[in-house]
Amino acid sequence: MERWLRDGAFEGETHIVTGAGQGIGLCVATALAAHGAQVAVIDLDAGRVAEVRDEIKAQGAVEPLAVAANVTEEADVVRAVGTVMEASGCINGLVNVAGITRDARITKKTLDDFKAVVAVHLHGTFLFTREVANQHWHPLFKANGNQRLDDGVNRCIMNFSSVSARNGNIGQVDYTAAKGAIEAVTRTTAREFSGYGARVNAIAPGPVDTPMLAQVPEEGRRAFERMTLVGRIAQPEEIAATICAISDPKLFGFTTGQVFAANGGMYLD
Repeated sequence: MERWLRDGAFEGETHIVTGAGQGIGLCVATALAAHGAQVAVIDLDAGRVAEVRDEIKAQGAVEPLAVAANVTEEADVVRAVGTVMEASGCINGLVNVAGITRDARITKKTLDDFKAVVAVHLHGTFLFTREVANQHWHPLFKANGNQRLDDGVNRCIMNFSSVSARNGNIGQVDYTAAKGAIEAVTRTTAREFSGYGARVNAIAPGPVDTPMLAQVPEEGRRAFERMTLVGRIAQPEEIAATICAISDPKLFGFTTGQVFAANGGMYLD
């Protein structure tokens, strides 16, 4: 398992990763585990999350928790976070990766498709964020007399925006709307969760070589490459490395409420 940070950076910690069955989510879960975390692998397919658990465990990591859940279903999310709490007794980190696309221009976009895309990205991010707080961090805050938690425990949330939230993207009015909203959610959550001693940030990747991008024709992929200053599409491992770095309080302990551009110079803000 490849490591980019100090050994055992997340040893003794538990981190939830949604959308961990493939692509960036899988790489993030694997990377956090490589640095010592017990990872809760969240995805819709129960068989796939079990496979990911076994794959990560076989690489010598702490055995992950395999939890099948639909991120858009409130009852599923409440149960999933409860399962993680029961198994580990602590949640240190949450990475909201889960996402889908249903690309079509506005004039051809159905309301059902629009709702589905927004639900996975935005509702899923909200529900997992709320439940991690309700089931763990807020009770700690209350037990501390409603005083700031300065106990030195790493608590962090990483949300996923996209370069498309700034640039726009034809056929993705639902996706770009959700990603823009997630940036606003990140800033509000950072303010509300400061009392928990939790850092809340987001990452806004450019094009990444994932199953989602595989749906784009080769000509489109080449166009994406030309739009970046580095002249290529990112690998999911590169995004995972960024997530790990920002999640490490020794590296980014003074950083919260920020959106990190990881777009190869596709958009300069």
